[in-house]
Amino acid sequence: MTNYIVELSVIHMALMLGYWFFLRNEQQYAKMRFYLVASTLLALTIPLLKLPKLFNNKEAIDAAPMELIRLDNFTITSGTDTSFWNYDLLIWLYMAITVFFSFKLFGNVLHLIHLYRKSNGEKFNDVYIRKVRDIKGSFTFFNWIFLSDEIDQNQQDYDVILKHEKAHVSLGHTYDIIFFELFKVCFWWLPTAWFVNKEIREIHEYQADAIALKSYNVDQYSSVLISSTLKLNGVNLASSFHDGLILKRLIAMKQQAKNVSPWKLGALSAMCALLIAVFACTEQVDDKADVNTETSKKGGEVFTVVESLPAFEGGMDAFYRYVANEIKYPLLARQTGVEGRVDVQFVVEKDGSLSDVKAINGIGAGCDAEAVRVVQNAPRFMPGTQQGKPVRVQMVMPIIFKLNEDKINADKSTQGMVIVEEVQSINRKFKVEVRYGDGEWSGTVYDEEGNRLPGVNILVAGTTTGTVSDLDGSFKLKAKEENDLYLSFIGYETVRVEGREK
Repeated sequence: MTNYIVELSVIHMALMLGYWFFLRNEQQYAKMRFYLVASTLLALTIPLLKLPKLFNNKEAIDAAPMELIRLDNFTITSGTDTSFWNYDLLIWLYMAITVFFSFKLFGNVLHLIHLYRKSNGEKFNDVYIRKVRDIKGSFTFFNWIFLSDEIDQNQQDYDVILKHEKAHVSLGHTYDIIFFELFKVCFWWLPTAWFVNKEIREIHEYQADAIALKSYNVDQYSSVLISSTLKLNGVNLASSFHDGLILKRLIAMKQQAKNVSPWKLGALSAMCALLIAVFACTEQVDDKADVNTETSKKGGEVFTVVESLPAFEGGMDAFYRYVANEIKYPLLARQTGVEGRVDVQFVVEKDGSLSDVKAINGIGAGCDAEAVRVVQNAPRFMPGTQQGKPVRVQMVMPIIFKLNEDKINADKSTQGMVIVEEVQSINRKFKVEVRYGDGEWSGTVYDEEGNRLPGVNILVAGTTTGTVSDLDGSFKLKAKEENDLYLSFIGYETVRVEGREK
């Protein structure tokens, strides 16, 4: 979720900067309106897209057999959480402000419905209008045109005002306003969410003015606009003839509209394509293709069996002490009694930095995110080596969250202390279902309890070709039908699957 919000923010701000530099001073209002709507939809959509990388290095895919290198595990028991600005608090703050803006939006809708019910319907030529007391000027909401009862039907500017309001109806401006108001409710902290709301309302007025000017000359229309009341009615979801942008609107009326320069449109199109390439085209080719091992986002071969394993400065005990000192038992998990084991998988890069940190088995309630956070922020390792050269090595760290139910905090959550332990060696047996077809072995691995088992190493006998089971315990491996397979996993007995003789 955090990655989605960050990517959405970057994309939307980049697209709005493009609008500011290339389109904001143009007069092609239909194109400007389309860009604001389309760019916001793109910002919402691009982070959700998972497209293949534009360029894939075939050599980087042919990697060594995968067998998870497991570190010693340790138990985290809940301690007193002294941090005030924690993740849970930020979530509650975000939700509270979002709810506030949601109620404000809902209140505006109720206010418009209230105005409709207390208004009197009239028909002027082919338009149905609502005459309302206690409002100033006029405004439009979907197909409803509201006029103040102070505006006399016999006044000469009456038809001019209606022409402007009808333009708002025919162009469907209310749909834009609702969309951008909802966007602001969800992303109220994003400056461009407020900017785009303001900008779309201005474009609506320019568009409505342009349509009205087809029936009236500029001087007559300007005179009506100036003489009309300039006081806003305060209804945020409505489009209004009586808008405060008088000077800008008067200047826009007297200027000759010009087409947008092709180079500007080209630059904006290139920007959109670049954002899609950067934020959407970042996924690896499906692992069901001719891929026998994994590669991380940084690219290059990932080893799981190496001559020299990565090392932490001060030894692995120092790494365990770092994790134990940094990790916090999430308040939500303590309050709801969640405990258990989280396996954090990561890659030690050639420079010793950690990448691809993720929880491959988790228990939720904030424990997975906390474990990943601590490992992501760990100091650099000394990289692993193969044939004397630094290589990328994949490792897994089990972290166990355990409650101390004998001690209770003031917030009704349990507490405890941090205990570091070593992995106990046990020789359990796993079960495997395999089948052969279309030139590959495929199957699913289960533990003794029948749960799907991820991270199991599958190796073709007599070769260095192999793979690991996915998060759902499944695997696929290109091999001949007569080849034997060996399945191994730390703490489990190795299983041999015999090939079929032809």
